[in-house]
Amino acid sequence: MCPHYIHFLTARLNPYLMSGLDLRKKTIIVESLIIVFVLYALINMYFGFIQTVEFAVSTNILLYYTNWSNILAAIGAALSLYYLHKGTKLPRLVAILKLASTMMLTVTFLVVVLILCPQGGIQILIDVGGMIFLHLFVPILAVLDFLFLANMDALGKKEAVLSLVPMMIYAVGIITVLLIAGNDDLAPYPFLRIHSQPVYVTMLWTAGLFLLGYALSYGYTKLGKRTNPSMKE
Repeated sequence: MCPHYIHFLTARLNPYLMSGLDLRKKTIIVESLIIVFVLYALINMYFGFIQTVEFAVSTNILLYYTNWSNILAAIGAALSLYYLHKGTKLPRLVAILKLASTMMLTVTFLVVVLILCPQGGIQILIDVGGMIFLHLFVPILAVLDFLFLANMDALGKKEAVLSLVPMMIYAVGIITVLLIAGNDDLAPYPFLRIHSQPVYVTMLWTAGLFLLGYALSYGYTKLGKRTNPSMKE
């Protein structure tokens, strides 16, 4: 996405996000929607009240990067509501958590659109049983929240690096699980089928996703300084 397009998009969004309801009410609405959407999707995936295209994940919810990123977003949203009630800016660790979840949700969206949908169909993105919330709605809300609403100090390269820690924990955890299992039956994504692909392929995918994650986090910290009033220097 070119800088001119980003500037054009943010210039068009800013008046809508900063007018009408005050910033506090908009923040409450966005954070509350994130929490409700994540809870609905995960509860439905576990109990199966409404059929979902990935109902099989009900027994292995924590194997999925999508669920980790959405859970982090919900935790960040709950903490944002808490500090909003206190009337203080988000502590640095909470700000890094929100950056991490926003980055991870963006990676989730890109993986779904570029890899999973071409293989499994558009229903993976728009399924109302939960996927449309975890793959589309929450990522959009998280980006809007970070860029326009979150009450935090500006972040930089160091925080962008630290935002990779949750991603690293997931990567180490899922690879360990797959190694212990001794097969790829539990592999949640095609590029994590570590037993049926060369080691270098796994290493390239891992390195590529981490580089993408850092680029996104750093990009969000730079863009946030232009779009978010509390981050402007």
